[in-house]
Amino acid sequence: MAVLLATYNGARWLDEQLDSILGQQGVDLRVIALDDESTDGTFERLAERATTDARLTVLPRRGSSGSAAANFYRLLRAAETEPGELVAFADQDDVWRPGKLARHARLLTEGGFDGVSSNVSSFTSDGRHTLVRKDYPQRPFDFVLESAGPGSTFLMTPRLVELVRSTLDSADVLATTAHSHDWLIYAIARSHGFSWHIDSEPSVDYRQHDGNVVGANLGARSALRRLSLIRRQWHREQAGVIARVGLSVASAELQPGLERLVALIGDRGIRSRLALARRAGELRRRPRDQWVIRVLVALGVW
Repeated sequence: MAVLLATYNGARWLDEQLDSILGQQGVDLRVIALDDESTDGTFERLAERATTDARLTVLPRRGSSGSAAANFYRLLRAAETEPGELVAFADQDDVWRPGKLARHARLLTEGGFDGVSSNVSSFTSDGRHTLVRKDYPQRPFDFVLESAGPGSTFLMTPRLVELVRSTLDSADVLATTAHSHDWLIYAIARSHGFSWHIDSEPSVDYRQHDGNVVGANLGARSALRRLSLIRRQWHREQAGVIARVGLSVASAELQPGLERLVALIGDRGIRSRLALARRAGELRRRPRDQWVIRVLVALGVW
């Protein structure tokens, strides 16, 4: 299987993460890395590691992409994967648990899924670990408002990878404006009618630090940050992007529902807000989040 590693100024964590990936038990793997113009020696360290382990390939630099998601998008398009090869994503600063890939490959095969993700255990520099739960029961349209977990937990079948690539390469470049690659990919999969499994067993130790693009969304500071994004309508705008991309690849079964959601998200009038609020149970997995989004939508905050 192929592990796609996107890096940017992560030299201080890179060796520990690479060791945890290359040390995965029970699988044959290779790592394809693309650095996003790091200035801290990340690219040079990748190149050095590649000289001692043939399983690591470092792609040539391509200039700055502008964001973590954009770097993942171009890495996914640039990486040459083999027929039948499963594909995983990796961040530069996590630590993978030894049986991560073997367990997820087994879940894909035995369950007939096209995507697998999992809960994670976030950890801080002082050694505190906290379970970040993502495996609440999936809802009909949860993918419009949330991902299936961090992209670093994703494992995908070849046909899902090709669907994502074709969507990114389509004449409509809307997909590349999605801020979160994991959210976008989950939405593409589910919209198209592909099945996805969220594993309850944490597979990644998810490092928390000042450079996290998203982070684990734990604590009061994260809650205030999310509320600020909601009040600025950022999350609603991103949900609109995700819903429209999903509609572009939607199965016949899901197309009417997505068309209705695209219309409701695009209309801030009171009737549309109330109609969208009534559908909150379809849009988030965790019961508490359903109530929160219902209130925020009805009040016009979201």
